[in-house]
Amino acid sequence: MSTSPAGSPAKSFSLPTGPWIGFAAVLALFTALIGIQGELGTFLSLGNLRVMLHEGTVPAIVALGMLLVLISGGIDLSVGATVALVTVVTMRVYTAMYTSSGPSPTNSLVAIVAGVSAGGVCGLVNGLLVTKLQLPPFVATLGMFGIARGIAVWLAGRTTLPFPLGGSPEWVDTVGRVSLTNPGLWSLVLLAILTAVLLKLTVFGRHLYAVGSNESTARLCGVNVTRTKLLVYALAGLLTGWAGVILFAHSNSGNPTLGEQLELDVITAVVIGGASLSGGKGTVVGAMLGVLILILIKNGVSLFNVPVEMQYVLIGALLIANVSLNRWRQGKGR
Repeated sequence: MSTSPAGSPAKSFSLPTGPWIGFAAVLALFTALIGIQGELGTFLSLGNLRVMLHEGTVPAIVALGMLLVLISGGIDLSVGATVALVTVVTMRVYTAMYTSSGPSPTNSLVAIVAGVSAGGVCGLVNGLLVTKLQLPPFVATLGMFGIARGIAVWLAGRTTLPFPLGGSPEWVDTVGRVSLTNPGLWSLVLLAILTAVLLKLTVFGRHLYAVGSNESTARLCGVNVTRTKLLVYALAGLLTGWAGVILFAHSNSGNPTLGEQLELDVITAVVIGGASLSGGKGTVVGAMLGVLILILIKNGVSLFNVPVEMQYVLIGALLIANVSLNRWRQGKGR
């Protein structure tokens, strides 16, 4: 745990300079490298920027939930499996309603609510396991990872679920389209603002930083630690559920294999953005910059035709390097 005093999270609200420097450095690096190869226009073109924003929408929404969990001193390793489960549940519910009553906006609404609720249930169970059974977050969410992935595969019948013939609703095409007016992208902007307000201007936000900084002190100060943690995991689950619905539209299917490595991407992005794995630290701006840095790196190396496996190696190395650097800084400051 961090030694920051409970109830004084003002330092955590300051805009992080490190992620801005990292973002500028990564942008300059790939601009220079790709420019040398004569592909500068490809990397900085409006079309490629739209693609990067489109690809970053799902991990960015999940990152908002992961930020809340990390600030509380926890971690969530189940997000990848949860988004896969959400896509399958959404498709199953939509297909069942479409088959029984035909095309209707109600079908889509019910399917979306079912998908987001599935994510919320996963988050709530994570919270109960952490708070009521006192399981370490690593163990609880790793268990949920297996449960959610298994249920998703079972519900999907070990295959990818397509829309029923002629049953793809218009909103799926709209959200799946690569565009700056994409509703999914703008929902991310709204959720990021709401999360920042939650952290900075509400009692819950102050309690969250206090719990993550020093749980014992927060409890002595009157903070309901159990309720705060339970709410954090439930909110994170709902955000992951919404991200799963967006991914459902992007993939145009219910797919139990989606979301692989998403937890690694998101945790790396949020930590690069300044959040601490020890809790009590992190901002929305930093988390979003972390996602942007990660998307820039993945997009940049893909232009060099770097294999996906090497991208995993690079992201893992980034996480280790960032945490090691933070540990070194903390040790130097003592």
